[in-house]
Amino acid sequence: MSELTQNKPGLDEVQRLILEWSTELLEEPTTDADNFLDLGGHSALALELSNQIKERFDVEVDIQVLFERTLGEVALEVTRLV
Repeated sequence: MSELTQNKPGLDEVQRLILEWSTELLEEPTTDADNFLDLGGHSALALELSNQIKERFDVEVDIQVLFERTLGEVALEVTRLV
């Protein structure tokens, strides 16, 4: 198995981190059934979440995606792109 494959995060890890970051940013418990906007997020917080995803996974997530898709869907897309 290559080093790249060994270091690729799984869906559980990506989802856990995105939910953790969202909880911290929103100061509210979150669920993957909701999108960031419905949970009370706004563009500045979405930008920060997008930056955290970029820093950790080297994947660009447009903040509009955070408003249109559930956090679980975002995690699935990030996992696919890593």
